[in-house]
Amino acid sequence: MHDDAQQLFQDGQFRPDGLTNTAIKEQGFSKKADRQTFRGGAGWDSDIGDLKTRQEFADRMKELRIQLAQSLNRPTLAEDGKLKHEMTYNWYEPGAKLGRHLDEHHEETKGPTGWMTPTRRSVTWLVYLNEGWTKEEGGALRCLPRSDASIQKNTVQIGCHEGNLQVGWINDGVDPVFLDVFRESGGAALYQVNNNNAEREILSVRDFDVPAQPIDFSRFLKEDIRESFAQISTSRLDPRFANKDVSANNNNGAISQHDFDCSDEPTILDVTPVAGTLVVFDSVSLPHLVREVTGKRQRIAATGWFHEDSQFSIEM
Repeated sequence: MHDDAQQLFQDGQFRPDGLTNTAIKEQGFSKKADRQTFRGGAGWDSDIGDLKTRQEFADRMKELRIQLAQSLNRPTLAEDGKLKHEMTYNWYEPGAKLGRHLDEHHEETKGPTGWMTPTRRSVTWLVYLNEGWTKEEGGALRCLPRSDASIQKNTVQIGCHEGNLQVGWINDGVDPVFLDVFRESGGAALYQVNNNNAEREILSVRDFDVPAQPIDFSRFLKEDIRESFAQISTSRLDPRFANKDVSANNNNGAISQHDFDCSDEPTILDVTPVAGTLVVFDSVSLPHLVREVTGKRQRIAATGWFHEDSQFSIEM
């Protein structure tokens, strides 16, 4: 697969790929400083390069997807379809990096386009293709999980509850906070789940309309809860979670690339991109970034997302 990715790159099948779909025009991304992906050219199933090897790999990842559908109680992960799952290569030149972000956000926070697709990213996966890669070469995947103590205390499924995606945490990262936008009032509410995912506790003062980006959900919470609330994505931490006009810097309106390494976070997990390493995590709840490649060779990986059905989509 490493050889396949290299050949596809030489054939011009990769494109700069930022944290929004405006990587080149609005974010000022370049081939030398930022991630590039194979999906920017032809697709994974295209009859170019080593299609046989990619198909064999896709079959193995399907086995993993079916296992995850059962073990995570996410049954629609197991279904196939062109809109269901994404698979690609990504490529980092020396000096390239990727800022902190989440791979998926609640549909309502995306504005009018949020409900246009019938599925959403559920599980992120990566398989690294770099033989003999060392820490000194940089390019680590930096994950920002909760503390071990918080994880051990948590008894509620994270990421999604009854189709409602998670937007934050309370009680020092122990309890996930979900956003329900299909209330009888026509508004939205923030809530946590008690008693083994069975009982909702409303945390917002009243039902509300989700505003345009940037969004601060804390202002809708009850006063006694507000202080313990930690929003997973904010306009400062994630360029996908901001209106482009709000997050623009002074560089001809380009969106800030948020390239800090988050070294002040209380919990950090760095994964060295050594060939054969498989990484799997929840697309909604785990912030992450890619640190700068400091070595002299390219950092290459097969990456993708397994999709779940959204609870609602607009027919087009």
